[in-house]
Amino acid sequence: MVPEISFRAYRHYIDDRVEVNNAMMALLAGSRLAAEALRPLSGSGATLGELFPGVEHIERFNLRSEPARTLLCQADHHIASVAIPYALATHEEFVVQMNELLKSEGVTLITQGKPIKAWNMHEVLFASCSFALPSEWMQIFHVLRELRNAIIHGGGVVTSQLNTSIAVLEARARGRWAQMNLGQEPEALDDGTGRLALTPETVFTAFAATKRLGREINAALGSCLGSATWARMAVEDFAASTDKTRNSSSWRRSLVGHARHNYAAASLSAEDLERAASETGVWTVDRW
Repeated sequence: MVPEISFRAYRHYIDDRVEVNNAMMALLAGSRLAAEALRPLSGSGATLGELFPGVEHIERFNLRSEPARTLLCQADHHIASVAIPYALATHEEFVVQMNELLKSEGVTLITQGKPIKAWNMHEVLFASCSFALPSEWMQIFHVLRELRNAIIHGGGVVTSQLNTSIAVLEARARGRWAQMNLGQEPEALDDGTGRLALTPETVFTAFAATKRLGREINAALGSCLGSATWARMAVEDFAASTDKTRNSSSWRRSLVGHARHNYAAASLSAEDLERAASETGVWTVDRW
């Protein structure tokens, strides 16, 4: 894996992605933990409110233990219906932001005259950076994108667009999907009646695909943007968070350390940082 440039927007993206991942895993694991906790109460005539009066909001799920446990064991599909759009929305916000970054840095976006949307935002970014399209992961992403659309706009029914995105999967992408889904082919997204069949593995696939594409985008930006841009971003990043006194030797040393830690993959020199600090006006004395 190519070393990543940990610029501020990318660090925020990683933090957001981890937060969403953890929250969804908490829901998946929590539903199973709750179901397991109810196992010894099988056959009880008491409601959950009577059994667990101290649990907040229990009155909204005030069933007897057995039907409650059944619902909890079947919660995976519904959690996936929330988690997949959540994961993709977090990723798509980042991709849009990175296209805007390229444009602001004077890179001509290759849009083929089309507005930038979820269906083409990656292709625009990689083409604009003259970076090889990670086709395997892009094909998986487009299956997930159509899956998300079927969840949100299709009422949980398998759409023709989803079927088309599955049909065009090449062997490597199809094999990768099966690897992440306990050997199941993507056609298993149809439960046999034309409705979506979502599992925890589908959620894991969404997180894995967006994570990999985020890394590919990082590499594309690294190949596309020059040292002057990365040096300026490193300086602005550092200046926004440091409590060091400006124009001091400790400020300078800390900036160099910050760049070495977060921007090593951009191969910035001390001269690059000095120039950027002076040009951005955060370093205002002659001696560096």
